[in-house]
Amino acid sequence: METDVATFAKLLKQDGIDAARAEADKILEEARTQAAAIMQHSRAAAEKILLDARSEIERQRQRHVVEIQLAARDMMLKVKEEIERVALLLLRQPIGEALAADEVVRAAIVESIKNGAPGQEWEIRVGPKIGKALVQATVNDLFKGREAAVTLIEEFRGSGLEFRSSAGEVLELSEESVAEEFRRLMSPELSRLVDSRPG
Repeated sequence: METDVATFAKLLKQDGIDAARAEADKILEEARTQAAAIMQHSRAAAEKILLDARSEIERQRQRHVVEIQLAARDMMLKVKEEIERVALLLLRQPIGEALAADEVVRAAIVESIKNGAPGQEWEIRVGPKIGKALVQATVNDLFKGREAAVTLIEEFRGSGLEFRSSAGEVLELSEESVAEEFRRLMSPELSRLVDSRPG
């Protein structure tokens, strides 16, 4: 009986060890399965984070490219405006001197009268640099036979003339108007030059 108890104890011990090993193997397998699932989930999460980061970097890069392009465009527009401003500043004095020349005054008056309807009343404002006597003599000579009335007024600012008809027409021939017309003519060509820049 002692053998039987010893054998039984041995069997019981072996069964306990086998059961513990089986339970440990089962727990270890479950742990490995869970670890593999956690690793797979972690890899997927890391790949998503990496993909999101790359997408955000690309969005930021594109935004910066657009911002740089807009800044370059704004800078080129400012350069164009500054070139126009300097050109007009340089031209203002020569324009003023040209507008005070006798032949320019005569030509301006001739064109205004030629294009106006007969019988209109005209008001001509004369700048301080233009001789009122020259304008009066030219007007008297040109308006003969046109049945038009002309009033000369010496209150035009700067160099030049301003014509106002009774029909509401206004023609200004001044430093500002000639300079503005020059800017208007120069602007498209300057824009082409600025836009055709390399790079």
